[in-house]
Amino acid sequence: MCLPMGAGRRRVNRDEWGDHGQGYRPCNPLQGGRRGIRLNALFGEESGILGQTLAEAFLAAPFSDDGWDKALRALASATGSSRGHLIAMNQRHARFNWMTDAPLDYGQMFVDIEAYKPEVNYRIGAMGAPMAVTFEADYDAFRRQAGTNEVYLSHARDLEGEFGCQSVLMRGEGSMIGLAMLHGNADGLSTPDQRAVFGACLPHVLAGVRLQNAIDHQGTELLRGSLDMMRTAAMLIDGAGRVCAWTHPAEDVLSGGLLFIADGQLQAAHSGFDTMLQRVVGAAIASQPVPLQDLWVPHASPPLLVEVNPLPLRPWSFGFAPAAIITFRSPLRGDMLDGGVLAQALGLTRAEGDVTAMVAMGQTRQAIAAARSTSVQTVTAQMRSIFQKCGVRREAELVAMALQIGQLSRNAREI
Repeated sequence: MCLPMGAGRRRVNRDEWGDHGQGYRPCNPLQGGRRGIRLNALFGEESGILGQTLAEAFLAAPFSDDGWDKALRALASATGSSRGHLIAMNQRHARFNWMTDAPLDYGQMFVDIEAYKPEVNYRIGAMGAPMAVTFEADYDAFRRQAGTNEVYLSHARDLEGEFGCQSVLMRGEGSMIGLAMLHGNADGLSTPDQRAVFGACLPHVLAGVRLQNAIDHQGTELLRGSLDMMRTAAMLIDGAGRVCAWTHPAEDVLSGGLLFIADGQLQAAHSGFDTMLQRVVGAAIASQPVPLQDLWVPHASPPLLVEVNPLPLRPWSFGFAPAAIITFRSPLRGDMLDGGVLAQALGLTRAEGDVTAMVAMGQTRQAIAAARSTSVQTVTAQMRSIFQKCGVRREAELVAMALQIGQLSRNAREI
């Protein structure tokens, strides 16, 4: 039968491992009805999720700030576990790490003892294939082969999490999302019934994670669209350091060949510059202080400045949402000027604004006349009017003024 809710905690008895639960066919603990595990039996009316099954709770989790925490607590209760643990990791760090009822400094503790390494954390070392349930027998098998890290074992015991069961929900290149139910000595070893409840819930947890991914992706597209509207050359970087979106102006930056995307990451052709770039991006996605240094791309013409800044993360983000933004800036060139902007700023006619822009591009009066299908005398007359309205005497002064206005206009459109 299904595990009854509120089952008492039991002392550790390693003879109860059984056969990994193979061949065990539990009743479906995720359906409603008399035999289903319903959250109103686990939370009071103040929970705000009355009447939801575990499956419904995980599907609803992305839509409220504490939805994931409540769903994890419910699954922990249903499996007789002291805590639930959801983690998203990549090769650089744990980009998301949540344990119910954990100390406030748990995330830093995890990093300090290097618990993301399999040689330290036997749970990481014993990970199985996606959706496969591993538990105490697998932990012990790994520890017999690789040894036991006493620092991590002490850490796990302090958190009442030495035992339990776990599964990999998703695994990608260099990344994974995992779920674990943690048992302490007072909880006892996980039982076949408890692991059956855990295993039956995994597809619904995965569905919730994918839904969270879809929501984060929608936010990415909205942000990318806003940057495109501002004509900003920018890229959005996710929690794994991958480029998840870029604007149309950023395509022009990549076309030069000095910067490119390889293995999903922005990289530089110059090895020394690439080392600096990766270090700055790594700090930004880890929400660490970004080194205050100008990143000018070597050999770029015109000069190209790369700026990397972290983005605020939602409380529940598994690394799919943008974690950092990279913007690309170059000094304004004359060919970037807008005659309409100059006309508005300097009180010129639109025709005079266009002529001013062409002068700033370095074109001669003969070239301007030919491009505008008019005479040189007309252009000369327009220039006299422009000089008078702008209060300048030389073309160099006019060009400097036009470039300054163009730069201010571009800055106003960018972030």
